[in-house]
Amino acid sequence: MFFFYFFLNNLKVNSKTMSIMNPFEQIPQNEIQFFKEKVQRWLHVDTQITELETKIKELKKVRNKELEPEITTFMTQYNVTDLNTGNGKLKCQERKTKKGLNKHNIRENLSKYLTEQDKLEEAMNDLWTNREITISYKLKKVKDKK
Repeated sequence: MFFFYFFLNNLKVNSKTMSIMNPFEQIPQNEIQFFKEKVQRWLHVDTQITELETKIKELKKVRNKELEPEITTFMTQYNVTDLNTGNGKLKCQERKTKKGLNKHNIRENLSKYLTEQDKLEEAMNDLWTNREITISYKLKKVKDKK
């Protein structure tokens, strides 16, 4: 903000033999004031957006890392798949994902096939199909049909 104010009020710069003209000299003062107010408002809104994004990030952390695991554990433990709320349904859905490839996994699977080159294709298929599968649960909010 200081830089912008300094820029608008001190745009004439003298350097040895050259002076730079202030392009705002030909703009009416009320237009410059209107422009300054718009920039100040934009900066204020931008600050608010940043603050709200930070708050959203914190709230998502609470929802996803603290509450959701507890809720999904309860729902799976007691075999509850749908939960009616005032805002619709919460569904506890099972999601299966394969564990990522890592050096240990690749080394372990390739060691079965290192002696024969023609087994390379079989080894590659084995790498992609025999990874560990993990099961996690994700809540999904379903809106009521009106």
